[in-house]
Amino acid sequence: MPRVEPKQIKQEVDTIIRRIRPENKAEIRDSDRLREDLGLDSLHSMELLSAVTEKYEVDVDVEQLQDVRTVGDVVAFLSKLLA
Repeated sequence: MPRVEPKQIKQEVDTIIRRIRPENKAEIRDSDRLREDLGLDSLHSMELLSAVTEKYEVDVDVEQLQDVRTVGDVVAFLSKLLA
């Protein structure tokens, strides 16, 4: 897969989060915490993981995501994985 720019990854993550939690009307910032700020519970987090792995055709173990807490963390993780 060709290199994907972080800006594009951020847009995709935003789109997925809005699909999972359509009540989130405010701008989604890199600093937004997935659980506390955006209201993603464990099921929503698994939906996000499933959607990004399908979109970017990558395999990710849940253990790799233990330190992912914010939207910026998701983007950074995917940017590194897709580099």
